[in-house]
Amino acid sequence: MSSYKGDYRKRHLELYTEKPSMKDFFLTVFIFAVCTLIGLLFQKLHFTDTNIVTVYILGVLLTSIVTNGYLCSLAGSFLSVFLFCFFLTEPRMSFRTYAVGYTVTFAIMLVSSVLTGTLAAKLKAHAKLSEQLAFRTQILFDTNRLLQKAQNSSEILSVTCTQLTRLLKRNIVAYVAEENILSGGKIFSEGNECIDSVYLNEEEQNVANWVYANHQRAGATTDHFGDARCLYLPICNRDNIYGVLGIPVKKENMDSFEYSILYSVINECALAMENSKNTVEKEKNAVLAKNEQLRADLLRAISHDLRTPLCSISGNADMLLNNGECLDKITKHQIYTDIYDDAEWLIGVVENLLSITRLNDGRLKIKFTDQLLDEVIAESLKHISRKHDAYAIETECDELILSHMDVRLIIQVLINLIDNAVKYTPPGSTIFIRGKKEDGKAWISVEDNGPGIPDEMKSHIFEMFFTGKNSIADSHRSLGLGLALCNSIIEAHDGELILTDNKPHGCIFTFSLPLSEVTLNE
Repeated sequence: MSSYKGDYRKRHLELYTEKPSMKDFFLTVFIFAVCTLIGLLFQKLHFTDTNIVTVYILGVLLTSIVTNGYLCSLAGSFLSVFLFCFFLTEPRMSFRTYAVGYTVTFAIMLVSSVLTGTLAAKLKAHAKLSEQLAFRTQILFDTNRLLQKAQNSSEILSVTCTQLTRLLKRNIVAYVAEENILSGGKIFSEGNECIDSVYLNEEEQNVANWVYANHQRAGATTDHFGDARCLYLPICNRDNIYGVLGIPVKKENMDSFEYSILYSVINECALAMENSKNTVEKEKNAVLAKNEQLRADLLRAISHDLRTPLCSISGNADMLLNNGECLDKITKHQIYTDIYDDAEWLIGVVENLLSITRLNDGRLKIKFTDQLLDEVIAESLKHISRKHDAYAIETECDELILSHMDVRLIIQVLINLIDNAVKYTPPGSTIFIRGKKEDGKAWISVEDNGPGIPDEMKSHIFEMFFTGKNSIADSHRSLGLGLALCNSIIEAHDGELILTDNKPHGCIFTFSLPLSEVTLNE
């Protein structure tokens, strides 16, 4: 506190004793010349000397207002007495006076002028200091607000340096730490002034690197590298350092008050960088946690849900190997059929898993061609498993609907949607596949009359590994990959996959595809 008060008095003294400029001298001379002319006019009009003295005191007051410091007003106080005595007292053009009491008048006039000039200068100094304090407070407030909006370390450093150039009226040299290495320096300047490249030479960068390595200030005005052009300060919080700031040293040294503001801004910058770093790490950890969760879900699904068909295949194969001669033809055919169905189910699961992995990683190349919608639907029905024979699958498609698609992926979407309808509907149900053209797009829908999907589960059905709680018609659990894969494929075609209810019960999955432009050559 005592240091701050000392700096406060020092700033007052600097304002009082500020060296006047030539402009201030000319203004002072001009003001008192005008005061003298007014005094001569008052004498011709037979005004009293008291009015003339008041004019000179007014001149001292004006001089204090329009000039810097109070040296001019002090000089004006003596000048006013000199002019009044020389030009306005008898005998004129001399410093002699025969009037009784003029000596006292001169003394009172001098004291009044000095007091008036001093008080005016003091009020002006207080106003200037208050303006500086208000400006610095506004800078600190703006810095805090802008740092909260900054998105990364580069933006945070840019905001900090820009605010410091406004605050200190100096260029700022900034170095940011990237992957534990101090990057090349960058100079921030106020206005369009020429930037001196000497602040970025090898010697200055060595000082900045030393500050980064030792977490200590160095450079000009310090014991380390005192011949440097800048004072270098670390941007650090606890044991973490995020960069280095360089403040060029001028003839006018910063006082302790300016240093305290400087350190406050640097601490705000370090805190903002630490928060930004923590936010990035949290996002990375969230992604890693999500990936770990997906991996755990996949392993759990494989360990539990794939075990049933594998055990069935292994058990049936073992029975054929050890007891094949004892089995009749019908039993053998049933065992072969079960092995085939379980193998087909496993192949479908693996295909879905590989496809969705490649889509998410961007490794699946999509080959777009123009295809007739009814032919794609017909081709997909050829690839469905034999278990679908227990269901009535009816198709209804408008003719000559030409769509732009990767036919292999769209067939996989249809197979997954049909397979999904079969899983959740009892044997003997009817499944409708419809194709139509509407709103400039091709639309395909797969309708079933199963139990439907509850409203609370509809927002999750396109998530990976979400299987719901509905019972499945066959013994195989779903891994929750089919609908997620369908959604990813349709999004890659710039379409959308929509779930709606089928009245009175059941589900309708509808997806859109872009239409192809048909060009007729005449």
